[in-house]
Amino acid sequence: MPYAVGYASGRGKCNNKKGKAKGDFPLSNSLVRQVQSLLIHAARLIYWTQQAVKHRKHWECITETQEKNLRKRFNIENVNDLAGYADLKDVDKARVDALLGICIVRPPESEETSDPSENSKKVRMPKAALPGTNLILHVQDASSTGTKGTGSKATPISKSDPAPVPSASTSASTGKNPQSGSVPRPKPKPKVDLPQPGKSTPSEDLKELGNMHFRNGSYEIAIDMYTQAIALKPDSTYYTNRAAAYMELKRFQWVLDDCEAAILLQGQAPSSKTLARLARCHLILGDPEAALKFAQAAIDSDPISSAHPALLTKASAEQMKQNLHQSRRAWGEKRWSDAKNSLDEAVALCEGDYPSQWWVWEIEIEMARSNWDEALTLVEKVEKLYPDSVKVQVASAQVSLFTGRLASCYVYLRSALQKDPENLRAAALLQRLKAIDQAQQEGDRLSATFASVKYTEVFSVVRCLEEEGHGGHLRFNLLARRADAYIQQKSLNLARADCRAAMSIPNHPPPLKVWNILAKCHIALGNPRAALQVIEPAVELNRRDIGILITKSSAEKMKASLQLSREAWAKKDWLKAKDTLARAEAECTGDCLLQWWIWKVEMAMAMMDWEEAVHMGGTAIQLFSDSPDAFAILGLALMLSDKLDFCSESLQSALFLDLDHPLAFNTLCRVREIKRLREEGNQAFRFGRYPEAIQRYTETLNIIGNNDEEGGGGYIRGALLSNRAVALLKIKRHARALADIKASLELQPTSFKTVAFRRLFGISIPAAVTWR
Repeated sequence: MPYAVGYASGRGKCNNKKGKAKGDFPLSNSLVRQVQSLLIHAARLIYWTQQAVKHRKHWECITETQEKNLRKRFNIENVNDLAGYADLKDVDKARVDALLGICIVRPPESEETSDPSENSKKVRMPKAALPGTNLILHVQDASSTGTKGTGSKATPISKSDPAPVPSASTSASTGKNPQSGSVPRPKPKPKVDLPQPGKSTPSEDLKELGNMHFRNGSYEIAIDMYTQAIALKPDSTYYTNRAAAYMELKRFQWVLDDCEAAILLQGQAPSSKTLARLARCHLILGDPEAALKFAQAAIDSDPISSAHPALLTKASAEQMKQNLHQSRRAWGEKRWSDAKNSLDEAVALCEGDYPSQWWVWEIEIEMARSNWDEALTLVEKVEKLYPDSVKVQVASAQVSLFTGRLASCYVYLRSALQKDPENLRAAALLQRLKAIDQAQQEGDRLSATFASVKYTEVFSVVRCLEEEGHGGHLRFNLLARRADAYIQQKSLNLARADCRAAMSIPNHPPPLKVWNILAKCHIALGNPRAALQVIEPAVELNRRDIGILITKSSAEKMKASLQLSREAWAKKDWLKAKDTLARAEAECTGDCLLQWWIWKVEMAMAMMDWEEAVHMGGTAIQLFSDSPDAFAILGLALMLSDKLDFCSESLQSALFLDLDHPLAFNTLCRVREIKRLREEGNQAFRFGRYPEAIQRYTETLNIIGNNDEEGGGGYIRGALLSNRAVALLKIKRHARALADIKASLELQPTSFKTVAFRRLFGISIPAAVTWR
């Protein structure tokens, strides 16, 4: 309880005619010794400043105006905060309840003379009542000169008498931050033998008392003693001693203030010790330039000392300055890890709270490294240390923007612009924020086509800069929204590109939405395996999301249909393979993958539907014009359809895209051999060399083959069989000719030559051969 209340032991005459009791003592200026003397005998302390002290002995002598002033000066919310309140009379309790702010010391009830060091009470005046000081007045009982309750006058202490000595039962060193207010009262320390002041001045007595507590490690008490000494007589020694105590408690800003005050008092020849301490304090607070300046001044003022403490401070300041320079250079070269390491080395040289600019640099480095969690943690810390810093608020706004916290970004920027309306960085960031927020809101309202356009406009504002973490969570969310709009437009490749771009952003948030969109893209493009690889982690993270579960079910159905289709293909059940592939294709909402088109061409060739095979191959080329596989499968279909000229062009295009493409290379070699042997056979037939023609046709048929997957050789095999049949007829080998005609009828039942041979031999085409 920082305040006390009680009855004065002395009595005096009161000049106030309105009051029943006597005793009005105005005290002038800063004569603290007179204040102490009067307090010893009959003190009720109301208020003290360096200009005036008002002293009243009785409650009745206080006017209403003075009561109002007292309520403003003191801040006591409850009478329980007053020591000695329970011992007052009822009428005086009512007065205390009304005032709630008068600080009065209650003396002990004993009639015997008491030891001042035992019976003294420590009263700490609030900072509101003692501006600029931390004065502690110890009020002693005056019963040693008079009897309590007898009304006898107290003998005043003369000005030559020594000041009362403070009690040793005061608070110990706590190390609490000086900005956090008064520290709680600790347990009383054991009684110590206090030094006798003798004939020294009160300020010197307080300084010696502070030195004793400093040596004992009671830094808080030492600070109180030095503060009282400074209030009595400002002296550079008192300031430097208090600065040493503050240094032990790591209150470096107060050390800085006291050292600067001491240097001002020392005049033209400041102490080397004070300069060294000031240099070290600047170093601890992260100002290497000032630290170097004062360290050099300390060394120059005492150049003889070889073990000067400023030498170490100067070396540390030079190292700190070098580290900061290396950090900023690495930042400019986008070497983020090196910038952080150099800045950490500079921070290690600080023992206190380093400057706000260093915090801003740390936040910017973490943003560039895309460590958003660490950046948010730094923002929370620096806000408590520097709540009014515009630079800190702008850096906090950047982190909020790129982590998608637009409302918090608005708050930071408005606060920064209120404090500094001309801050260009805050104004530019606010313009970007408004453009992004407006585009997002419009994109959410518009249809998919216009929404994708709006989101595209935003990316000119949300730039993919490395120092901004590649756009962070904000760019990730915008890419996800535009990918969703592309899905609705069935622009699957664009949607997939946006999803991949979002996933490439370092340290992106949990991408459930992006995973779902990317899985839909894979399903729409006919790649269920890739869709399941993407969607399964999303299901593990959120098993209750209906959209994710539906996407997974579609992928599983498509995968099952494709598996049945390939099994039927392996069993050469072409109809079932085609039917199951059609069921899988029903799950696709866009253009299928190239592999599906290859399967369609292969199934059409296996079913000898050559027109369908060529049509599917041409569609594949239109969709995948940069794929050699599409040109190769089309070339094979054209070869089997007996369109060798177009076949050569398609195969050469495939080899132009991929010189080592195996299917295109092997098919082109087959086509060249087929052309050569076929031409030789036709030439031998024209010159009547029928056995030679039959041999060349046979070699050509061997190259073409009769694989079921290639439709038994296709149209081209049927044409060569009919040619060989004609040559066989010429040499009267009717049985073999008849066999070739039957095989040709199965491969090309609608060709003119085949129909003519059918009439010649009276052959009927089986129903199973007619596929269309």
